[in-house]
Amino acid sequence: MNEDKDKLNLSDLDKINVSHELKHKTINRCLYNRKIKKPILTKAAIAFALVFVFIFSTTSILANKSKTLESSSDYSMERLKSKEQLISMLNEIYKDRKYAGEDLNFGVQMKSESSNRSGHSNTNVQVEGIDEADIIKTDGKYIYSINQFKNEIIVIKADKKAEVINRFNPKDFIEGKEASEYQKDYQREIYVREMFLYEKRSKKYLVVMSSVNRYKNTNNSQGNPELQPFTRDSKVSIMPIRFGIYSTLVSIIDITNPQYFKPIKQFEVSGNLMSSRVKNNMFYMVTNKWTDFYFYRQEKSDDILPFYIEYGDNIVKKKISPENIMYNKNNIDSNFTIISEINLDELDIFNEAILGNFDNMYMSKDSLYLTSMRGEEIKKGTDNQSDASVSYYKNKTIIYKFELKNKVNYVSFAEADGLIINQFSMDEYKGYFRIATTEDIYSENKVNTTNSLYVFDKNMKLAGSLKDIAPSERIYSTRFDKDKLYMVTFKQVDPLFVIDLKNPKEPKILGLLKIPGYSTYLHPIDSKNILGFGMDTGNIDERVINKGMKIALFDISDLSSPKEKANIEIGGKGTFSESLYNHKALTVYDNLYAFDLFETKDDDSYMPSFRGLVLLEIKDDSIKVKCRISHSDLTNQEDYYTDYGYRAVFIDNYMYVLSNVGISVVNLDDMNIVQKEKI
Repeated sequence: MNEDKDKLNLSDLDKINVSHELKHKTINRCLYNRKIKKPILTKAAIAFALVFVFIFSTTSILANKSKTLESSSDYSMERLKSKEQLISMLNEIYKDRKYAGEDLNFGVQMKSESSNRSGHSNTNVQVEGIDEADIIKTDGKYIYSINQFKNEIIVIKADKKAEVINRFNPKDFIEGKEASEYQKDYQREIYVREMFLYEKRSKKYLVVMSSVNRYKNTNNSQGNPELQPFTRDSKVSIMPIRFGIYSTLVSIIDITNPQYFKPIKQFEVSGNLMSSRVKNNMFYMVTNKWTDFYFYRQEKSDDILPFYIEYGDNIVKKKISPENIMYNKNNIDSNFTIISEINLDELDIFNEAILGNFDNMYMSKDSLYLTSMRGEEIKKGTDNQSDASVSYYKNKTIIYKFELKNKVNYVSFAEADGLIINQFSMDEYKGYFRIATTEDIYSENKVNTTNSLYVFDKNMKLAGSLKDIAPSERIYSTRFDKDKLYMVTFKQVDPLFVIDLKNPKEPKILGLLKIPGYSTYLHPIDSKNILGFGMDTGNIDERVINKGMKIALFDISDLSSPKEKANIEIGGKGTFSESLYNHKALTVYDNLYAFDLFETKDDDSYMPSFRGLVLLEIKDDSIKVKCRISHSDLTNQEDYYTDYGYRAVFIDNYMYVLSNVGISVVNLDDMNIVQKEKI
């Protein structure tokens, strides 16, 4: 088998009888779906992936021969003029998809320790002053937590007893309320996702986002699904696809009296929730709407346009007009991205839509940025089956900038070679937008990888760049802190780079540190320390494998020579924490850090040894585990699988640990549990 792998060459793929256009589409799909993985790809693995996509994928590609950052493609936005223009564009996209599968798109300061702590923790956010939605919030008097298993919001009084005083679901507020278009033929399901806590003078509100799924009724007159007994003579057919209409419900709820909640306003917007932010009294949300064009043509539905519903005395469903839909002629996609803006004081909504799919969002105090991934051809292939050359492709990110003055307003776009990993790959500082990318160039029989940093001015014109950072490695985490960038790349060891951005036109590397393992999240503590959450690694048969979780404390007081002060390793293979990939799963309070943990034994068994929450203390250049809290003892054989969703909030001198199973109250002075019960 190994000998066969060594003989395999990607040039053999040209012998497959497929069109040159389909090859282009295939490579682009590979680029689009590129995620963070261990950087180990055999030739056979690459070949298999390409052949698989040749058969099943037919997405579009933007082909361009340019080898520089500046592309000949124009990705600027225009506005639609009519619904007919939209349908014409979608027809062009789908005309080649009749026999193929669908294109599915799926700075913090450390305070000194005190035994008399006061105040409460907040959601761990990227930009100070820009709140992010989460499944748990507190105002210091009450705790509001989304129980994902029970699909409800639980309200808990923040005292030693931690009494549950209320439970509710936003769907309860719209039971029986439905747009006339859906009252007869559709079923509706609502699932709570995330929420904000908004305070206005003496009033308090929860802004709750829920997923709404509508499906066409397939019931008989008795309201039960049509089920027929299977017999030998029964015909076997393919199970029909259950087409749905997906949207996001925004519920603004008065919680001034947490025992008697009152819905103030509810809006519903097309598409699945991508991300959201709150700045002062303004709520911003981005959703992605997938267009099932085949269903549209078959049913002659008018739902091709994204919509929004305003709930009140009269339930009004409105389409987002074509004049409020933007598109790029070189980047037409069948999906819609909707940017919604709600004034939480005036309770009105404004929607803009883009014909295209976006995967990441970053928001500063003045601007909102959306990114889209694309593939670019840099060496043209051929349809000649005897020609054993495969085109060369690379990936790139298209960035769209929107101003937040008055209403969301499109400004301009920019391109950056490579792809980003998450929102922390982007930052805005003193009018400059910075972005860190990993670039893959796909050639005949290998993938060349490198990393870059780009700086754009307020008009999204390239101001400076730093390229070829850690060739053959990939970015695993980044954190911008004013005029500095901390970046972790990885292949076999974990280099921590410190990059100087004082001069936006000439960024430069100040120093680096190489250690085993890698960090997937970096958390600044102060000007001299930064904390890394990631994984420890090892080598087996020339392969890099993950071991347990690793938390490392880095000394950055000398930017030219960063050092690892301390680290702690937890668990073995299979150990995982949501905080590794979701910064909001980490709660910070003074010098305490709480995060969920699924821990396995420190061997090769992958056997679970702990599930719960871990509290760390950073003190005197050391990392210490203060306590572990689990609710596994509150479960029984029937509901043990619900033991997940661990989060913590801190209020004064107590830590409140919540999960889908129970709640614990911990005294921070002695780490004793003063209350623990099932919820």
